[in-house]
Amino acid sequence: MATNASTWFYTEPEHEPYLIEERVNHTFWSNRIQGLYLDCVSATPPFRMVGDWNNMPIEIEWVPQDYFTLMTEPGTPTETLIVGIREILGFVPTISYVDLEGRQIAEWHVKQPTDRVQEIQGNPKYRNVKRYKA
Repeated sequence: MATNASTWFYTEPEHEPYLIEERVNHTFWSNRIQGLYLDCVSATPPFRMVGDWNNMPIEIEWVPQDYFTLMTEPGTPTETLIVGIREILGFVPTISYVDLEGRQIAEWHVKQPTDRVQEIQGNPKYRNVKRYKA
């Protein structure tokens, strides 16, 4: 199945877990992100998938045409995933940070990215905050 982000991020996908899994997993694989498999745990917005990448836990969440969030466990080397997702979505992340549980989180925002940056910056719950520029 040839697919890309236009079938699940830029338009709302069918609300069928299997179809969402097929579209998203194939999009990652076709963008050379191997060793990744995600299961759909929410087939309505916000869509949510959990799984693993090279035996490391990974979670993604998104609302079509609004935001995409990548969440990984402490110590997961996320730069490859961030670069890959940037290529998949077609734009750089808005912000990345570490939350209170130590999870590494990267967010891409189409709508109101500045508002989200302001929510994160200066909030003591988040550390290692990094803003990205286009």
